[in-house]
Amino acid sequence: MKNLICIVVFFLIFQQSTTAKEFSLKYGKVTKDELTMKIYEKDTTAAAVVLYESGNSSFDYIADKFKVREEVKRKIKILKQEGVNQATVKVQYFYKENGDKEAITNIEAYSYNLDNGNIIKTKLDNKYVFDEEINNTYRAIKFSIPNVKVGTVIEYRYIKNIESYAEIPDWNFQSEIPVINSDYEAIIPEYFVFNREIKGYEKVKAVESSQSQQFNLRATTDGPNSVTCQSHDFTYTATDIPALKTEPYVWCVNDFTSGIRFELEGTNFPNTIYKPYAQTWDILEETIKKQTDFGSNLKMSSPFKEEIKVLTDTVKSEKKKIELIYSFIKNHISWNGNYSFFGNKYKEALKNGTGDNGQINMILMSALKNAGIYTYPILISLRSHGRLPFTYPSFDKLNTFIVAAQTSNGAIFYMDGSATNGGLNMLPINILVDRGRVFEETMSNKWVDLTKAAKNQVVYIINSKFDKEGNLTGTLNSGYANQLAYSYKSNYHAAKDSMEFVEKLENSYHFKIDSMSITGKDPMSTIVKEKIKFSKKLDLQGEYVYINPMILMQIDKNPFTQSVRKLPVEFDYSFNFQLSSTLTIPENYKVEELPKSVKIVLAENAGQCIYQAIQKENKIQLNYKFEMSQSIFPQEYYTAIRDFYANVATKNAELIVLKKIN
Repeated sequence: MKNLICIVVFFLIFQQSTTAKEFSLKYGKVTKDELTMKIYEKDTTAAAVVLYESGNSSFDYIADKFKVREEVKRKIKILKQEGVNQATVKVQYFYKENGDKEAITNIEAYSYNLDNGNIIKTKLDNKYVFDEEINNTYRAIKFSIPNVKVGTVIEYRYIKNIESYAEIPDWNFQSEIPVINSDYEAIIPEYFVFNREIKGYEKVKAVESSQSQQFNLRATTDGPNSVTCQSHDFTYTATDIPALKTEPYVWCVNDFTSGIRFELEGTNFPNTIYKPYAQTWDILEETIKKQTDFGSNLKMSSPFKEEIKVLTDTVKSEKKKIELIYSFIKNHISWNGNYSFFGNKYKEALKNGTGDNGQINMILMSALKNAGIYTYPILISLRSHGRLPFTYPSFDKLNTFIVAAQTSNGAIFYMDGSATNGGLNMLPINILVDRGRVFEETMSNKWVDLTKAAKNQVVYIINSKFDKEGNLTGTLNSGYANQLAYSYKSNYHAAKDSMEFVEKLENSYHFKIDSMSITGKDPMSTIVKEKIKFSKKLDLQGEYVYINPMILMQIDKNPFTQSVRKLPVEFDYSFNFQLSSTLTIPENYKVEELPKSVKIVLAENAGQCIYQAIQKENKIQLNYKFEMSQSIFPQEYYTAIRDFYANVATKNAELIVLKKIN
């Protein structure tokens, strides 16, 4: 017993000694504990960890103008080989000729390694710092810190100089790797009023204080050389922040990054009245309309006037006109895989027969208007770029748009140049966002949820039977509508040939396809129909046969296995799945056990599953319906969703037990 007590005491002392490591929160100081660190105890899978990072934003007065200066310092420990990429640093900044711009200066970076107990410090040579262009409004500073390997500690700093006093950069406390210590300070003179928004799920401590600041003015003979004011000091700290990891059923994980965001509400300079600056969507749209190419491009004349007139002259149905024009444009200009907002250089797209979605959409709208169709754009941010904000909008959040066409009876149809496999109201997943901003001043409802643009459904009708040798044969008639049809067509056209497509279906369906026909594969079709003859060998175990009456399971395993989850659950879209399966059994078998009928309901009727198995003589009829009427669920619904899918998956896997009787 004494020996056991000694072991326990020693273990506790050792544990304390290993966890009480010296981590420096001072730039330029790297400790031996940091260099000898092997793993991050709170996330042993981490390839690297931010030991300390600090951001500081303050205001300078230069050349009769207030400017923002942000200094960033960061220290990272490399724990595994895949973490070495943290030594490649890319800092994006805004740059616009003859306008507000940013500049990255005072760059320095070091690597620290331990060699026979000595700390070896290697400096980044400035000749390996590169400035590259991203697009016509953004550039990036890029550098790779030298002599980095597993065990290295890297450290870097830089200053971002911003010519506009309206921009305090966002700060994220969370990243793709864990962060042990992170702090951010913003010192804002009393002349500026900023809205502050803490976002994300991690705990952030905020402290506000004030201090006196002095700014030097340009020397004059008739006025003071400096001015003193009170400034607000906002300090935010966070510790032990877990890595923001991509989880299934999350559109854009960056939507949920823990951080702080600033937005200028107004200015309050001495001897002047308060001037509001807070952007509204109406103000932003007016700016886009009058001060950008987007507004002028919307006025373009259709390049296909004669062709569209011939195409639609005898067509009375507005919907049919829209379909014909949409198909015509897609046949004449193919999508090149890129997205754009302005739709500039659309004449090049016409000439080349290929263009980005913005160019195609501008041409499509001009053709629709020319045919007398009421049409307007919907401004969006792609799912992969994150949601548009309802409040505090900015042009930077927008990256493309889609086309809406409305008939005289109020029906609205959505289209996009990138929808290579879609007809009306069928959009690629990346464009199928829940927040689209209507760019039409006469419309009262300015927001649209594109995930609800169409009713998405799949229906399976199966008739099958098996013989005494255990050969199961049958027919499958399937129907896919709207987004499910889009996905089906995308998979079909992605296969190198029909044989590869059939092989993938066989692996998915778990039976052999003997013959198959498909209708509705054309780009404008909203429904795909599939007819299949199939066969499968059953596993006969003595006098018993075990068979799944569904033949095709919808859910073979629960995709939600975590005990807890911090992020919401975001399905691609709401949908309805129906299956009707009739199984004919041989006369020399009887049903020993039949799955029980059940109805499984998700919280607040957001989803349901109905499973009904019935025997009629030598036929077993299974009617199955799964409906997900909601696509986005807050985090607090996770347990209900996990349990719902677990029960549905269990029911999908249930078997009929048949017994041989002679």
